[in-house]
Amino acid sequence: MKSKTIILALSAGLALASCAPKASDTTKISGEFAKDAPAEVTVSIPGKEDIKVAVVDGKFSVDVPAEVASLSVITAENGMKQRFISDGTALVFTIDSLGQATVTSKTPKVSIQVRNQEYRDAQDAISDKYRSLIDSLGQDKLDSLYNEYEAEMKDLNLVYFEANKDNFISSAALSQMLFDFAPAELDSLISTLDSAVRSNDIVTRIQKAVTAQLETAEGKMFTDFEVNGVKFSSYVGNGKYMLVDFWASWCGPCKAEIPNVKKVWEKYAGKDFDVLSVAVWDEKQASIDTAAAYGVKWNQIVDAQSLPTEIYGIQGIPHIILFGPDGTILKRDLREEKIEAEVAKYVSAK
Repeated sequence: MKSKTIILALSAGLALASCAPKASDTTKISGEFAKDAPAEVTVSIPGKEDIKVAVVDGKFSVDVPAEVASLSVITAENGMKQRFISDGTALVFTIDSLGQATVTSKTPKVSIQVRNQEYRDAQDAISDKYRSLIDSLGQDKLDSLYNEYEAEMKDLNLVYFEANKDNFISSAALSQMLFDFAPAELDSLISTLDSAVRSNDIVTRIQKAVTAQLETAEGKMFTDFEVNGVKFSSYVGNGKYMLVDFWASWCGPCKAEIPNVKKVWEKYAGKDFDVLSVAVWDEKQASIDTAAAYGVKWNQIVDAQSLPTEIYGIQGIPHIILFGPDGTILKRDLREEKIEAEVAKYVSAK
């Protein structure tokens, strides 16, 4: 459902655009409010002091430093907030009566801000295309359709990543590909980015998670942590195979996996195997109440928040890991029928 010719043409066009010189070391910003204009706006450029700009007769203008590796932002007391890339071109902000801003450039062919909007529009177009197909297909074809959607989106993200390694767009594309590549592959992709891009908030966060994933990869020994006086090592590395489900009460896919985890616990739990649920990114009582509602009777650690997810580089939940009796990480990111299939390799049913 996608055309390689179109993808290659897009890639070639972006490659040419990314080679175009930056218009200036400063970005000329001008803007106009349709109504309810504030007295001033604040322009925040990463690494620079905030710039206060007076709004006169609903209009403002200012020259600010160019910063293409990160997102900048314009805010106002009336609630207006618009992120943008300070790309060294003349950018025009048109703020409508609802406080929503449209950003254009007077030199769009060399504007990274415009290219970023084109990237977002291309993502939306792919999503809209597949969303329109969902209602026309039967349930049995949805998995195939979703795979096609993921493949097309991955192609698009790669094109923009490769063509924008010296600016913010590559970090935005990278954040969309976290589940498309293994940690070592993501680490390699990050290494190809411009040093300033590698230092922005998005890539720094991703690199931290990737490093944690590599340090807690399959075959590695578990890393201990403690929550409210309860140590992870009280359950893991104590002579049993341990299935650990990192989850949250607000997470629909997490709750969908609980019956699969319950089935394995009921079938295999004993002297050689047990299960532990670790509630992350959640309110303590919500975790307790939801676990009770779903019939969770096995071991639990609640109120763990981001501590274990940072240690194990978990960027999405549910994340289910099987540990060996000595604490060795045997398999990560188990889902659905793969949970029992993996446990059955090591433990016999009761």
